[in-house]
Amino acid sequence: MSARHLTTRPFALALLLLAVVGTTAGWKATEKTVTVSVDGTSRQLSTHAGSVRALLQQAHLTVGPHDVLAPGPGSHLTDGGQVVLRRGRQLTLVVDGVPREVWVTATSVDEALGQIGLRTDGALLSADRSRALPLRGFSLEVRLPKRVTVLDAGRALHVTSTGLQLSDALAALHLVLRPADRIDLPVRTLLTDGLTARVTRIDGRSASTDLPVPFVTTSRPDPTSYVGTSHLGSPGRAGVRHRIFALRYVDHRLVSKRLTSDRVTVPPSPRVVLVGSLARPLPVVIYQRPVYASTSSSSGGLDFAALANCESGGNPRAVSSGGDYRGLYQFSFGTWQGVGGSGDPIDASPAEQTNRAQILYGRGGRSAWPTCGSYL
Repeated sequence: MSARHLTTRPFALALLLLAVVGTTAGWKATEKTVTVSVDGTSRQLSTHAGSVRALLQQAHLTVGPHDVLAPGPGSHLTDGGQVVLRRGRQLTLVVDGVPREVWVTATSVDEALGQIGLRTDGALLSADRSRALPLRGFSLEVRLPKRVTVLDAGRALHVTSTGLQLSDALAALHLVLRPADRIDLPVRTLLTDGLTARVTRIDGRSASTDLPVPFVTTSRPDPTSYVGTSHLGSPGRAGVRHRIFALRYVDHRLVSKRLTSDRVTVPPSPRVVLVGSLARPLPVVIYQRPVYASTSSSSGGLDFAALANCESGGNPRAVSSGGDYRGLYQFSFGTWQGVGGSGDPIDASPAEQTNRAQILYGRGGRSAWPTCGSYL
């Protein structure tokens, strides 16, 4: 072995060692620590990638058309840098029954609503606001609050409803529509903010009233009473007419009244007057010596038989047509009692009737009998 060969071998080894050390130092110089955040979840990666695209390939992450990546895929990586990836999620949003498809990068229902810009204060959601949105897609139903006014028989009722149809607002107001009631909008009308509906209440009722039915007056012959006299046989009684009406009310106001029944429930009883048909007997001459009260002055020769014949035809049971004057001398009850009589004059004997007539004459003379007094 020559001296030259021994000299170059250590030198070659030194060059090789220097190359290895230099390569290692260069590799270390390109290493970076980068924070990668995917849908809000962060992790740190050590990488020699020079761009965001290379880093994503290293991390086996793909970027879809609805994803959001910051910085862009061609951006240069630096040590301590940060890469944020928000993956898109398809959201089927049904607002008040109307569906639409939207893409969001939100990870929760509440965040998605914020991204869409939909104000949902007081809204009814089909899922909790904190519900996580899966990558495969999600369906969310939203019922927004709507102010609805219902005029119930003119009375304004207000409600804020998250229902879909007018029937939901009616239920929230506890309003029940009866078969006869009317509403100016179909109950399946979709609710909109500021909607006004009018309910007309239709009521049917019945009412009844009783009216008197007047009685008639009839006459009937009475063979037990003398001709020219009459008395009441039956006083008569009014009947009852029962009427039923059908009443129709609109919003509690009476709009029509129809007679549905009209019948006599209690028939009237006629007033019957009994008219005497018995022929009067021949005049009876009654004579009795006049008896005068001690305080009266009179002359003899008074013809009370003639007076009786004029007043009653000589019938001691005669009764005037009105029933007010009775007996031979047609006493009224007051006059009869005034001269000491009791009971009914026609029940007294002819002698007593004549005696009372004489007392009456003693008090007032012929004036007690204005028409027949001249016969005395």
